[in-house]
Amino acid sequence: MPASPTAGTPQANDTVHLRLSMRNDGGPFWQTNAVIASVSGRTVVLDGFDRQVSASVTELRPMGSGRWSLDWEIKTRP
Repeated sequence: MPASPTAGTPQANDTVHLRLSMRNDGGPFWQTNAVIASVSGRTVVLDGFDRQVSASVTELRPMGSGRWSLDWEIKTRP
């Protein structure tokens, strides 16, 4: 029997609910789901966009077994 993943540790094929918001704009303007393609050290690679993107494991918040949330704030140009 394979060892179970450590609770609270992102694994490949886990789902990430991603929310993007503008600074000082009062909430997310875009939400989507992505899949963790791989985990390497403290970095995850997310798949489900037009290209893969990386994020720090410390940015992920647990939402249940195999599910995570990620909030990214976008800065506006001056």
